[in-house]
Amino acid sequence: MRRAFGLILLALGVFAVAGAVLLPTYVYPKLAKVPLDQDSTSVLEGTASKVLAVTDNGSGPVSNIRDNAKLTATAHVQANFSAPEMREDTDYAVWLLAVQVTDDGDGTVLSATKRQVCFDRRSGEGYDPRGATDPQCDARSSYVTELKDKADQDGQKPPEANIEKAQPGLNFKFPFGTEQKDYKVYDDNTGAAVTARYTGTETVNGIETYKFVQDIPDTKLDSKKVPGSLVGSDQSSVDADLYYRGVNTMWVEPVTGIQVKQQQQQHQELRVGTSGSSTVVFDGTLAYNGKTISQMVDQVNENKGRLEFLSSTGPLWLGIGGGVLIIVAIVLLVRRRPAEPPAPPQRRHRVPVGADR
Repeated sequence: MRRAFGLILLALGVFAVAGAVLLPTYVYPKLAKVPLDQDSTSVLEGTASKVLAVTDNGSGPVSNIRDNAKLTATAHVQANFSAPEMREDTDYAVWLLAVQVTDDGDGTVLSATKRQVCFDRRSGEGYDPRGATDPQCDARSSYVTELKDKADQDGQKPPEANIEKAQPGLNFKFPFGTEQKDYKVYDDNTGAAVTARYTGTETVNGIETYKFVQDIPDTKLDSKKVPGSLVGSDQSSVDADLYYRGVNTMWVEPVTGIQVKQQQQQHQELRVGTSGSSTVVFDGTLAYNGKTISQMVDQVNENKGRLEFLSSTGPLWLGIGGGVLIIVAIVLLVRRRPAEPPAPPQRRHRVPVGADR
């Protein structure tokens, strides 16, 4: 009975230890991936001391600089299941991001951008298929949408064109198991991966987060013709360079890689020639509103416990429990039974000589 019980405990211990090894090395990598299906909206709110607005009063577009405007940026992320990478067993996802910024005062749309990116579902890294011998993403699955300079007809919006563009660096989220180190994060404005420095930990709505700061230096974005009145010129139009700088701050829950909170400080200005004159066309700060932060916290609470069990707490307890079971089983199997006491010697009965036998 003891041997049978020991063998049962030994089998359970081996099974537990195997589970402790398999959970973080096999099960966790299989499950620690963003879902293919995605349809979410986040909202950033804030103010801008200067912002460029282009309106149409019926006779054509009119550009003017607005002061101290309250702004709302709505970012909608949606999965594109028509992309060839979107298969159930894939390690890559293709999501489309559309961002629209409006002036709360009158609802004027100040800017609207779209981009699509194929990225790694585990690390969040945007994939660059160019030059790869075995590309995991089709080059056409990553693009930015640009407006053409002119509309086909007066009074119409210029048509859009999708420009294939790799978007390296982190996109949409940080990796599962985010570490206390610097990361390259894709910046929409410059179209490049810019270092986000780890600066410490902070608590956001009861969630411990890692804080990352992305400092983007003064960068030339474009050269274009703009109305002369916009830059203080009496000419109808002039050539100007658009420059941008900014500071993006991200508060990331490390187990899930979810950005619980985000803040964007941006400054853009038009510079004409070498005279040094410039016109600020945007200077403001936008951040996740309270509802969006609460949504992110809910996502963390929904997924963090399961990921921690698979990667750390589950293997720890299975390893400890399995080790204890194996030790107990070995003790039971190798321990000898106590020797039974010897039987008492049988007394011999003497029979008198001559007695009947």
